[in-house]
Parts: sequence; C-alpha cells; structure tokens
Amino acid sequence: MKKLEDILESLKGSVLGIGIDESLLDIISENENIHTCYIMTDKNQNKNFNYFGKGRSKKINIKKIRKVFKKKKIDYIICNYNVIKPFIRRFISNSIYINKEKLYIYGNKEDLKELESKYKRYTNDVKLEDNKDMSILIINNKNVKTNFFKDKKYIIKDAFESGLDILTNFLAR
Repeated sequence: MKKLEDILESLKGSVLGIGIDESLLDIISENENIHTCYIMTDKNQNKNFNYFGKGRSKKINIKKIRKVFKKKKIDYIICNYNVIKPFIRRFISNSIYINKEKLYIYGNKEDLKELESKYKRYTNDVKLEDNKDMSILIINNKNVKTNFFKDKKYIIKDAFESGLDILTNFLAR
C-alpha cells in the first residue's frame, strides 16, 4: 500500500480512479498537482458506478467509459482489479484508448499475471511490482496505438477463451 501511496503523491494532471479505497482518496485530494480528478466507485453495489467530476455527479456504466472520456484525455488511471474484473474484456481496450500516460492496477498477484499478458498484446512497457500486501501492474500507454480491428480481434479471442474455460469447468464436474 505504501508504494501506491507514493505513486499517488507524485501524480500530476488528470486522474481517473476506479474502485479505490478511502485512504487513497484522501491522498489524491491532498495532492495539489492533480487539476482534475474523476472517481468511479461501486458503493451502490450494481453495475453502474458513481462519477464525480466538476459540477454535479451522474451515473455511468463502466462499459461506456470510452464515450464519456475522449481519446487520450486522462493522464493517469488507478484501478482496483476486483472492481473492474467483470468488465475486463472491454476495459483493456477502453483504458488504452482514454489514457495518455500510465495505468496502475492493484490487486492479487495471480490475477494481475493474467492481466499482464493481455496488456502486453498492446505494449511491451508493462511491469508487475510485487509488494507484501498487494501487487501493482504498471502500464505505460504513452506511445500505444489502437485500431478498431485489433480491439475486436482481442475481444473475440478473450470471449472465446472465457467460454472455453466455463465449458471445461462444467465438463470437469
């Protein structure tokens, strides 16, 4: 947790936080170098997330994050893996589309190992840092290019693999 706190203290620009803890929100609010901060939380326990920016708050679906934030608008994204896990197929391509600097995902090491390989399809600048209490996956999206067909190919491939996993688990019982 200390490593993530150090990262949050050094951020500058715009930040999108998805499912982050209250202690991390305090660090973000104290950082004067962050000029715009968007926080999406899962407090209401459904598939819509609260969106807090300047002005009034509204609910958006995490699947439609690409429509809310334009191309390469957000400098940094900080995510809790457990919150984005149900939306991971869409989130990978959307996070690369809206992010122009770095993406930080924290959570369990085993889960992040699988996610690391999925992000390496887009960029080779992916690091997994292992700490005592949690791991942090750091993805540098500075020079990453995406296109429509590449995104669709990976979404279909991931859907097929997850369907195959479900089928093998069903047959193994």
